[in-house]
Amino acid sequence: MRSQRKCDLVAGAFIALLGAVVILAASQIRGDVEERLPPRTLPFVVGFMTLAGGLGLAVKSYRFRGEDPQIDWPEKDGWVRIGVNLLLLALFTALMDPLGMPITTALYVSGAIWYMDRKRIFAALLTGAGSAVVVYYLFIKLLGLNFPLGPLGQ
Repeated sequence: MRSQRKCDLVAGAFIALLGAVVILAASQIRGDVEERLPPRTLPFVVGFMTLAGGLGLAVKSYRFRGEDPQIDWPEKDGWVRIGVNLLLLALFTALMDPLGMPITTALYVSGAIWYMDRKRIFAALLTGAGSAVVVYYLFIKLLGLNFPLGPLGQ
């Protein structure tokens, strides 16, 4: 029998393990001393946040007392949504070098939001554009991280 508590416990442990792997991989990244922000900073932050979130979910589900809710597994539509989102993520990864991080982020965020709620195309486009601006100014300009810029870097 599958229940929400068991799934949250397993998912939390898996997410925490993933965070630990990211931290371990980030510790192998080397950078120059004269850089403002070492290249491993962002992966370290993401790894620690992932580890903390996974541990939090696992502990919360382990300590849960009460009736264990049953899980309704996704029907065909749910599996299609999961597949489309994985495809969008793969496209995001594949297009990052040729198009650059800001443009790819705008396309990914707009496409994912539009796919989830097709009535809000304007909101999807606006959110995608806002995400691209945040990525460009926060990560590339302010933090000085070396993400691909694609056509914006020429």
